[in-house]
Amino acid sequence: MTRHLLLFFFITTLAMPARAATPLDRAIRLGLAESYVTALLLTGGNAVRFGFWDFNPNDFVGLEDEQLGTLEAQELRQQISTLSLPWSWKTPIGEHSNTLVLGAKAAYLGEKQETKIIPTGNGTDDVIDSSVTTLSLGGELRHRSNDYLRLDAGLNLHLQRYRNKTDFNTLESQALAPFLDGLITNYSAKAWQAEPHLRATWFVGGRDSEVKLISEIHYMRGRTFDTGETAHEVQPEAWYWSNGVRWRSPILTRLMRGQNVWMQASRYDLGADLDEPLGNHYYYEAGIGWLVDIPERIPFVRNVGIGINLNYGSVLRGGTLVLLFNED
Repeated sequence: MTRHLLLFFFITTLAMPARAATPLDRAIRLGLAESYVTALLLTGGNAVRFGFWDFNPNDFVGLEDEQLGTLEAQELRQQISTLSLPWSWKTPIGEHSNTLVLGAKAAYLGEKQETKIIPTGNGTDDVIDSSVTTLSLGGELRHRSNDYLRLDAGLNLHLQRYRNKTDFNTLESQALAPFLDGLITNYSAKAWQAEPHLRATWFVGGRDSEVKLISEIHYMRGRTFDTGETAHEVQPEAWYWSNGVRWRSPILTRLMRGQNVWMQASRYDLGADLDEPLGNHYYYEAGIGWLVDIPERIPFVRNVGIGINLNYGSVLRGGTLVLLFNED
């Protein structure tokens, strides 16, 4: 996205009077808003997972389905790094069918590109390093209606900081640096966002069911603050709706206490400022994970594990080997 904005800036400054910068302001605002909401999606848990080894599933199953994975998508995933450290605490309230969950999280999403801002025959690339750091606090009320249905409602508040660091390494791009710095490149912008969500979980077969059907909708809305440029005055807004199924293996749980194997498949529908960043209005996720419970004497850590995750239909399509931490 940053590269597209740079090219857009270059073209508009050649074709338009300097005073007519409104289209550029709108493009910068859109890119910044997309960065904030995409960071919440990609570090929000099950939505999209990144790990320490990315691969193209077509190489292993003998298919040529471009929606399952491509070399370009694999390279894009390798440019993106994420870190999410969640913590939660829960307690029954009132009747035993109600549970209050309080949580906090620190998350980071970064993307580093080596590219040519201005195409030249020079072999040297410019480096665009952008990131969003997020600190979150939230609460959720869970109500168990009966053995088959649980309804959850919650609200998370996020404080975010977008940062761009660009190294101009060619003579052509260095000539643009004075016009870009502080506006599109080499700047930071802070924002807050509120994220209410609703979730319905159907336990197939009853309370201790091995299969759960989950429908969940998230809405995000916020704004930037303490900005030095009007182009950075943004009000990000987005939503996503997921519907999926999760299966927990009873065999390993019975044989090896404190361990759990699960499989999950979901569809995600996206809207507003999430409509474009992932290249589609919807995508699919599937994965398998193995979790090990951690003794209570180790603070802030409930469980750790390892898993494989597959993404189908977005620009991040492909597979990855992931580390799991404090999973529900």
